Amino acid sequence: MSFAALLAVATSVPSLSLLTPADVQAMALEQATMQGQDGQRVVISGGVLATQTVQSEGYESQTVQEYAEAAGIRADTDFINNPAGTIQWPFAVGVHVGDQFGYRDCAGCSSDHGGQDFNPGLGAEIQAIADGTVVNSTDEGGSLGVVVMIDHVIDGELITSVYAHMEYGSRRFEEGDTVEVADVLGTTGSTGMSTGPHLHFEIRVGGMDGTKVDPLEWLYANTN
Repeated sequence: MSFAALLAVATSVPSLSLLTPADVQAMALEQATMQGQDGQRVVISGGVLATQTVQSEGYESQTVQEYAEAAGIRADTDFINNPAGTIQWPFAVGVHVGDQFGYRDCAGCSSDHGGQDFNPGLGAEIQAIADGTVVNSTDEGGSLGVVVMIDHVIDGELITSVYAHMEYGSRRFEEGDTVEVADVLGTTGSTGMSTGPHLHFEIRVGGMDGTKVDPLEWLYANTN
C-alpha cells in the first residue's frame, strides 16, 4: 500500500479529516517511526500518532484509545496488528479473541465451529486481511448472516477469507470487486446464527468450497 494512500483525505469522521482507514491501523504500533518522501511522514511515539501532509502545514495527533473509538473498536491486547503488513488481522488493532475453531459446547450455537470469533464491539470496522477479489457478498448468507468472502493468492495458494455476521447495510464491496489489505469491508454485527455482536472469521484453503483451517493459527503464522 503506497504511502500516498496513507495521506489521503478521510471523509467519515471530521476529527480525522487528514486520516484514512490505513492511518487508523497505525495505532497498533508504538515506539516506531515510518518515514515517507518529500517531507511527508507518520510518526508513532508513546501511543500517539501525528500526521503531516503536503496539503497542510498543521499536525493532528490522537491517542491509541481515540483511534480505537473513531473506528468503533473496543481494543484489547490479544494480538497486535502491523499496519504495514501485506497480511494483517481483520481489525486495525488487537481485540478480544472469542470462541475458537473446532468443538465447542454452548447453547444456541454450532458445536463444530468452523471459524474464529472476534469480539471488538457492535459496529467495529472489519478490514480485509490481504489484497484479493470479492467472490461472495450478501445480506442473505443463511447462518453466516451478512457475509463477505474474498479470494487471495498467498504463497501460490488460493485462500478464501470469510467475514460473517456483519451489520445490515454495512457491506462496502460486492462480488467481483478488488480489495486491498486493510480496506474496511463492513462493521461487526449479529446477523445470521449469532448469539451476540461479533465477527465470525474463517480461512478456507483452496477457495470458497475448500478446507476450513484454524483461522487463529493461520493468522499467527502468516500475518507480517
